[in-house]
Amino acid sequence: MNQSTQLFDLRAGSLRIQNPIALSAMAGVTNGGFVSKNAKGAGLVVIGAYNLDNVSIEAAAEVQKRGREEFIIDVESVFQTIASEIDKIKAVSPETVVAVSVRSASMELLLKAAELLKEKNAIMELDVHCRQPEFTSRGLGEGLLKDTTALLDMIQKIKGTGVVLSVKFRTSTVNPILAAEFFDAAGVDILHADAMIEGKGSDCDAVTKIRNATRKLLIANNSVDDFDSALDYFSSGADMVSVARAAREDAEFIPYLVKNISDYQEEIGWYNTPKHICKHGDNRGLAFCCPPVKYCRLSSKIEEVGFSPKEFTELKLQLARGTPLEKGDGTCFGSLVWCCKLTKPCYFRDGALENIGLSGDEYMRLKHNLADKLLDRIEEKKC
Repeated sequence: MNQSTQLFDLRAGSLRIQNPIALSAMAGVTNGGFVSKNAKGAGLVVIGAYNLDNVSIEAAAEVQKRGREEFIIDVESVFQTIASEIDKIKAVSPETVVAVSVRSASMELLLKAAELLKEKNAIMELDVHCRQPEFTSRGLGEGLLKDTTALLDMIQKIKGTGVVLSVKFRTSTVNPILAAEFFDAAGVDILHADAMIEGKGSDCDAVTKIRNATRKLLIANNSVDDFDSALDYFSSGADMVSVARAAREDAEFIPYLVKNISDYQEEIGWYNTPKHICKHGDNRGLAFCCPPVKYCRLSSKIEEVGFSPKEFTELKLQLARGTPLEKGDGTCFGSLVWCCKLTKPCYFRDGALENIGLSGDEYMRLKHNLADKLLDRIEEKKC
């Protein structure tokens, strides 16, 4: 077991992912050969998109004629090709989880792909992302969103095979909250969100909205071109980030991200620590809030999630009871349960941690556990 496997606890269905860096699918580009050269050490690689039936193959051929790359493999060979590509990756990097992006107008072939990928311990990624008109006009890619009843039926039938299922979509095309709620209720295991504001880069706000709407594994995609941009997504609620163009341009970019996020996790203890609520962080940020003793963004947030100020105060104290977070003499409110995250300098918090012999990364892991318990209570409030 390598270092990153020990550092992270990322799961999708029955599969464990060794670190939060993924390669995103790029049509006509991401296959076994590309992965071996440009995605070394990635926790997850998405290959494809593969076109499974004559309808999608016809669309791909039209796209290819105008200069865009596509995988065009005949129907009789495409499943054998997919299996072979997975085997190539596993032979070189057995710990890397493989996902396969697929398109098809045939439910029968989608189910055949699901069965194959389940057998291969791989993830199926349904492409609800492609916006090329050759595909959307045939009801593929983003065209699937035109009939959500049919999309729901498709997802549920695919999940009926037992395959681990990811869905990739654009937050610029759909309401991110409604999309998250829809895909969560449909039974999807992974939400792979292309979070881009056209011409303006990444849409971290959309990622936060999705995080507050679901606890399913969330991958943020688009504009990850350095470590800081990855951290922006992580602090907005993403469990993972996926890389496309940057990995194509630099074969060492994914290894660079893996090393940096592994070092960061080892130092901090919670690599995707949320922003504070006052900085528009997601609901997990409640773990760092002060008691609601004055009017601030916390006041509207706890009302939004269903708590009164008194309930919230009592709940945090209750969840801290019997843990080191209960301590904290000398801090602003006498308990570490009210203290901010480690990346924000605080003499009082750090002094309290030193006095009780609690390391910074241990403190953040306790805050992570507290955040999970707060989310549990928020879910209970919704029921």
